[in-house]
Amino acid sequence: MSTGAVAALSLILLLALIFFGVHLSTSLMFTSVLSVFLFTGRFSTAMNVLSQSAWGAVRQYMFGVIPLFVLMGLLANLSGASQDLYDSASLLLKKVRGGVGIATVIANAIFAAITGVTVASAAVFTKIALPQMLRLKYNRKIALGTISGSAILGMLIPPSLLMIVYGSQADVSIGKLFVAAVMPGILMTIAFIIVILTVAHIKPDYIPEVEELTEYEKENFWKIVLRPWPIVLLIIISLGGIWCGFFTPTEAGGVGAFGAFLIVIFRKRFNRKEFWETLLSAGSTSGSVLILLVSASTYSKTLSMCGVINVLRDLVEGFSIPPIGIVLLFILILMVLGCILDSTSILLLTTPLMCPIMADLGYDLVWFGLVMIIAIETGMITPPFGMNVFTVKSSLYGMDGMEGITVNEIFAGSMWFLAAIIIVDLICIFIPQIVLFLPNAM
Repeated sequence: MSTGAVAALSLILLLALIFFGVHLSTSLMFTSVLSVFLFTGRFSTAMNVLSQSAWGAVRQYMFGVIPLFVLMGLLANLSGASQDLYDSASLLLKKVRGGVGIATVIANAIFAAITGVTVASAAVFTKIALPQMLRLKYNRKIALGTISGSAILGMLIPPSLLMIVYGSQADVSIGKLFVAAVMPGILMTIAFIIVILTVAHIKPDYIPEVEELTEYEKENFWKIVLRPWPIVLLIIISLGGIWCGFFTPTEAGGVGAFGAFLIVIFRKRFNRKEFWETLLSAGSTSGSVLILLVSASTYSKTLSMCGVINVLRDLVEGFSIPPIGIVLLFILILMVLGCILDSTSILLLTTPLMCPIMADLGYDLVWFGLVMIIAIETGMITPPFGMNVFTVKSSLYGMDGMEGITVNEIFAGSMWFLAAIIIVDLICIFIPQIVLFLPNAM
């Protein structure tokens, strides 16, 4: 069967399987085996490609970073870090209009440097920040949008699960990706803060006036503000160690997980049942991601072996548009896919197709990985998929006074932050040094 026919059939079959609800890993493996069989005419060759890809994928040292950073985040949450971060930021910003909303953004940014998972931040801060914002008479849509929107920092600020997935698929240094994400992460955090300040200015009825400090807060000001210092120190050690070359990302994950465990012990939060549940959760999350990576590795090798990448490269390069136009086209495709697929699935599907083309056009794949991830994350707050939005909605279950909140309200409040995400992505596209300055200085 010709290369063009195999390329067309494999992509159509893959999209059809996903559309009909077949799990992504199953879809990728089935499509890969069938494509190789159609291209070579030998079923044994197809099975050999599958087995060798699976064995080669799981043996890679860098994949150890996934369970270690996942465990680090879960242990940090067990220690009460999320509540401490929020209390500290909200107290520091209490005299600023919109301070509690800004505190939610900042706490999300710092918590993102521990968890690496967007939905974890959305679930945690729905419980912590939403009651406080509603008590202060924040507009309900803005309060909900602040939580679901700022939670996307979990996938942008390192250590990010998406960066690990992208690095493994694009054969790019995960350490460089982590360091490259620092500046865009800070820029995104500032953009979200500007969104809240802008809403406070143009819609003053949406965000209340500042609240005075209570006597308890005055007496314990520095105690509350400095309470998160162990978590901040752990972030500096693990990520700073990567930047300075002391640790590989995998070693940094091990140091971070052990440090988070020590914080749990130090704060007397250790409980056998909860600790066991944390280990099971880390294993479950890591296992599902690793299975996807194995199937994606098979898919990537199949595309290369059957010449699918070459067909797509010739097709794209045949367009009479400049290279930056191709970048913007890819970003638009990623945003559209974000409306119907989850972030990891999009990255696994598109990285093997887009990265070879970007490399041929002379673009840095570290830079492209970051702008890809930012674009993909728009899907976390856009309908109909909107994983962050549905996470916030599900986290409302059992909370007093939260009856009647609809998914549409959360989507509406998130649109302010969607605009900020798109603007930041465009800034990173047209000013690539924002992404590349730190990794180039390593």
